[in-house]
Amino acid sequence: MPPLFALITALSAVTSVTAFRAQLQAALAADPALPFALNPDDTGELLRPFARMAADLPGEQQAFMHVVNQQHARLVAVDRHERVNALAEQFARRDEVNPSLAWFAEELCRIYQLGGLAGLVVTGGTVQRRREWDAGSPYVPALTREDLGVIRGGDVQVRPDGVLLPLGGKFRPRAAFWLDAPGREWLGTDRTLLSHLGHQLGLEVERQQALRYMQSLPALRRELLTAKLQEAYQPLLERALATIPGAECGSLLIREDGCFRFAASVTFDEMELQGVTFTMADMRDTWYGLGEEAWSRGVPRIMAKGLLSVKGTGYDLHGVRVEDTLPSVETLQANIGVPILYQGEVYGFLNVDSMTDPEAFEQESIVLAESFGQQAALLLHEAHLRAQVHAASRTDPLTGLPNRRAFMEVLTQEMARARRHGHPLSLLLADIRAFRALNGTRGHRAGDEALVRVGAALQRELRKSDVVFRPAGQGGPLEVFRWGGDEFAILLPQTDLVGAQVVRERIRAAVRTADLDGPQVELSVGVATLSAGDATGEGLLREADHALSRDEQR
Repeated sequence: MPPLFALITALSAVTSVTAFRAQLQAALAADPALPFALNPDDTGELLRPFARMAADLPGEQQAFMHVVNQQHARLVAVDRHERVNALAEQFARRDEVNPSLAWFAEELCRIYQLGGLAGLVVTGGTVQRRREWDAGSPYVPALTREDLGVIRGGDVQVRPDGVLLPLGGKFRPRAAFWLDAPGREWLGTDRTLLSHLGHQLGLEVERQQALRYMQSLPALRRELLTAKLQEAYQPLLERALATIPGAECGSLLIREDGCFRFAASVTFDEMELQGVTFTMADMRDTWYGLGEEAWSRGVPRIMAKGLLSVKGTGYDLHGVRVEDTLPSVETLQANIGVPILYQGEVYGFLNVDSMTDPEAFEQESIVLAESFGQQAALLLHEAHLRAQVHAASRTDPLTGLPNRRAFMEVLTQEMARARRHGHPLSLLLADIRAFRALNGTRGHRAGDEALVRVGAALQRELRKSDVVFRPAGQGGPLEVFRWGGDEFAILLPQTDLVGAQVVRERIRAAVRTADLDGPQVELSVGVATLSAGDATGEGLLREADHALSRDEQR
């Protein structure tokens, strides 16, 4: 058997790249007449002729070199497949919420003997570096819109200076690796393996995204259920925008009295949104536009710039109809709209927007937006029920006025505001004169009706009095409370003693002239103002009670 043929036969039984290289190295060392040198690494062909012999190799030696290089390429491909698959499997088994892609990149550099590898992400319609994913010291060329298209297309692109490897699983890729390998020869098997690797890693990136979303829900639930309902809308919106790929800004609208109003927004002009409401026809039929059946199922709707331009939706501004689009809509490039519903009733609408990229949203964003809408519906419904329970505990069931518990909460808040801004704070305590006689002569039902009507008369007069003795819009609202029995308490923020006395006479006159069934009703009223040394409000309550007693005696 010729020596070269025998060496090929021996090498064909080797199953390890390292052993193949070692055995070939030993054969070349044992026969110095062989005009070959070994490539120092596994990039490109392993066996090469000496430079002076490249054009004059005999046919037998040329065939030997060709067969050996084929055998080596096959072993390298098998070895890389095994190492890459093992790496991907090891990476997928990790339990971290956000396992380090830098660790994966370092292993990939060793497998492919790369000088460096760079992490890339699609953000705001551009490709940007994700340096925490880097390995080695990669040189990254300037990234263009064409690179964005390559990443979104999902196909491996081999270039003279390296490889652009999109990371896409079930959905369109939003991340990529740049493999820094100038002048490197990439075989067809390498490209196939890299494509498989990008898909496997893309699946893992998507799994991480889903895991982060699921693990964020308990924290979001705690946050919503420990806040007042009105305070829950902003964190809910912010969490949605942080969760949904491609989201840059957005808004959350809540349905009240048959109309939708802005309850939260991110990166929009709040002054533009104040006082803006949309009718059901505006939201469902024009802006959403998928029909009543899809609306009642909470189906997300996606629109890009070309459709947004014809989605002009009129709105009401402080009750006045405006047949035009909000200026902010003109700046949007893409939008996902999600009806938020509970048991088939839509009571909220989530807008997820991109202001830079018409292609920001595809199936992954829609799936997460729909899931978030479903979770948000449950959380908002639960928060709404909790708010109802909280309101019931602070409400007098007979008159519908806030009760004594609510009064103490508001008193604490108003005292803190008064101390902070140096404003006065006054209190009125009032009761119905001869209330026991009314109950005795006309019965408790008549007494209850008198309490309800007196409470309503006080509320009406307070709304009128709010601007009589203090500048409009200053201080908290004037509010009447059912103190207990036939007594009412009225807090007067930013109101001094003189202003409180004005209110006292106005409410007396309002009750005296109210249309009450039976004899005329009169109020006894005590007036007090918060003193500088009263840290708890006890002095304010005590002084108002003493003043009420003196008024009753008079």
